[in-house]
Amino acid sequence: MVTIAVANQKGGVGKTTIAFNLAQMLDVQHKKNILAVDNDPQANLTSSFLEKPIESEANVITAYGEEPLMPQQISRSIKLLGSDTNLAAVAERDFSVIFRLKESLKTIQTGPDSKGFDFVIIDCLPSFGHLHLAALTAADYVLIPVKPAPYALAGMKDLLETIKKAKKYFNSNLKILGIVINQADGRKPIIEREMEQVLREAYGDMVLRTKINKRVKFEESPAFQQSISQYSPKGPAAKEFEALTAEILQRLKQNELPIFEK
Repeated sequence: MVTIAVANQKGGVGKTTIAFNLAQMLDVQHKKNILAVDNDPQANLTSSFLEKPIESEANVITAYGEEPLMPQQISRSIKLLGSDTNLAAVAERDFSVIFRLKESLKTIQTGPDSKGFDFVIIDCLPSFGHLHLAALTAADYVLIPVKPAPYALAGMKDLLETIKKAKKYFNSNLKILGIVINQADGRKPIIEREMEQVLREAYGDMVLRTKINKRVKFEESPAFQQSISQYSPKGPAAKEFEALTAEILQRLKQNELPIFEK
């Protein structure tokens, strides 16, 4: 089982879009068994999968308690631990919360309901705190969506500092899978080219080759609980996610992960 936390401490960078479509692409195109975990009280990943609220026994809150995990079946190969606004109260609990998600995911993988998950995809909330650290503690890898905008570098520095602390104190095996340039807007070509160049110069091979562009289809598809590969399977947006997923799998297969030292 490979656990990937999709994280950035800044909102509006498209974490949920990346998490949702990556989970669906790993299922549809690569026949992987997926557990999607909505670790954000805003519950955007949950509403992307489900029109109705998550079943109570399938709420990610159970992962921070003592109840057995019972993720909700979404499709043949995808199960969901969903979320709602009540998750925010978890962040106010004691320090031990940071370790509960990791322990719960171990239980579900070895328990009768596991059915051999290949990937766990965690959609993180866009702020620092116990829930954010819990996801980084549970993860094997961090996938970082970032917009090619002037504030991107400042946000990256904050997140990388958090990852360093999580690696030092909670999860020594945590690795950065890559940085995804997301929501690139062709109407701002000069600014975006400059910011992409700055990101690639600053972080080198940490920045994935595949870039996800800002497209209306990405905004429309979650309203129908469909991934981009379902909503517009032959469109350019789906092709971008096919390429991104393939690049991620290639990195994992060949262990071609950039070294993060600073």
